[in-house]
Amino acid sequence: MRYLVAIAALAMLCGCGVKESFSQAAAEVDQFHRALDAEQYAAIWKTTGSDMRAATTQDQLTKVLAAVHRKLGGVKDSKQVGWNTNATTGGTFLTLAMETTFEKGAGTEQFVYRKIDEKNLQLAGYNIQSQDMIIN
Repeated sequence: MRYLVAIAALAMLCGCGVKESFSQAAAEVDQFHRALDAEQYAAIWKTTGSDMRAATTQDQLTKVLAAVHRKLGGVKDSKQVGWNTNATTGGTFLTLAMETTFEKGAGTEQFVYRKIDEKNLQLAGYNIQSQDMIIN
């Protein structure tokens, strides 16, 4: 019984850290959207970590983000519709799924952040699914 109480307490403490990390990730998504609206693609690139930089170049990411902004316009509203956390020997990753309404359409965005330490996250991946983006 003694061990069960200790394990439950540890699980609650870990859960609090996860909740704080997702609050931090949501703030990062808001910052991403502000930079996207302002067409500050270099600022977004600066938030990326080694995972994202291994998968794409700054020029490629800039082209994707410019296309999102050009075809869908500014962000009007974004709400979280899913989340996931994955702790591996390679690091801890937080994934947020967002239903985002833009000026000219809507899309489902996926943001993946790598937790660097208790206060820092780095963008490890970004994906958007939007029929409106294809049509516009």
